[in-house]
Amino acid sequence: MIKKSMFLLLIFILITGCVSAMPGDLNIDLMDTSGDEVTLTSFPDRIVIAGKQTPMLANFIYLFDSADDKVIAIENRSQSSNAFLSMIDTQFTEKLTIEKGAGAEQISPAEPDTVLLKASMKDQIGDQLEEIGIVPIYVSFETIEEIYRDTRIIGDLMGNEEKAESIVAFYENTKQNIDNTVSSSPDVPNTLMIQITETDGRFVYSVPSENWLQTVMVEELQGYPVWKDKVNGGGWMEVSIEQIISWQPEIILIINYQGNSPTIIEKLTSDSVWQGFLENSSVSLKPIVYDFQSWDQPDPRWILGYASIARYLHPDSVPASIIYDLVRDFYVEFYGLDLSFINSEIIPDIQFQIE
Repeated sequence: MIKKSMFLLLIFILITGCVSAMPGDLNIDLMDTSGDEVTLTSFPDRIVIAGKQTPMLANFIYLFDSADDKVIAIENRSQSSNAFLSMIDTQFTEKLTIEKGAGAEQISPAEPDTVLLKASMKDQIGDQLEEIGIVPIYVSFETIEEIYRDTRIIGDLMGNEEKAESIVAFYENTKQNIDNTVSSSPDVPNTLMIQITETDGRFVYSVPSENWLQTVMVEELQGYPVWKDKVNGGGWMEVSIEQIISWQPEIILIINYQGNSPTIIEKLTSDSVWQGFLENSSVSLKPIVYDFQSWDQPDPRWILGYASIARYLHPDSVPASIIYDLVRDFYVEFYGLDLSFINSEIIPDIQFQIE
């Protein structure tokens, strides 16, 4: 009788153990970028992406195939990934669009299982969400190491750690190959990476923070970021043309988040002040590449930006063909784009900007 009872108890334990492992009854424990352990009762089926840099967060989460079904709403921001995501997600037009700057009261009607936020949004939105019982997941995606870490966090969230590890391995291996290629170059060019916009016929110039990805990429690629020691605060800092000239850059990498860097360069070369600057120096102007997004940002395309900046800083060491091959591998492996589409619609535009 005792043996029979023990046998029945063992069967009960096995059965309940299997039931607890079924989707919907799990306790999913993950550590987000805030350092807090987050427990979910199941892998989320309804994910909202909100707050700052939602286009980049969306592009990262769409590295995982199940994003098509799981992402239900994305906040509208000045930059948008809609055109790109519509290509890879046939359900994208059915998703909700949340107004820019939305609070918990605008997000809650979507009934999300979780909301993906930048860590900087905790005080603005995250705490509100927690008060009404919605679990936020925080990521940062500001540095290369944070990109690796936060990709793994999203992999945990999506229940696909294997894919996350393959993405990180791709980044690490590609970066190492690029670093090895430029390491033999003796050059450390004075480099300025600058965002330029045009407002009412006037150019507005701003440089990134000293710890931002843009600055880090220049440094790690053996460029000297001439603006780094002059940046105050943690955001974009506006500078004057006089300051730009005084830095004596050899290469100026021009960012425009509307994809207009080549046009900006054309206008600079016909501007009287810039003409004098260009005539009296050996500085070269190069556009940060833009396809669906600008490549300088903490977006999955950062590795493409890394390769193109390596090409700009060390043209004798890094052939353009490396970038074109990398773009093909990136879009095929990460997003499943058709190779013929990449060759006809993406590569020619990149060639126009890099050459």
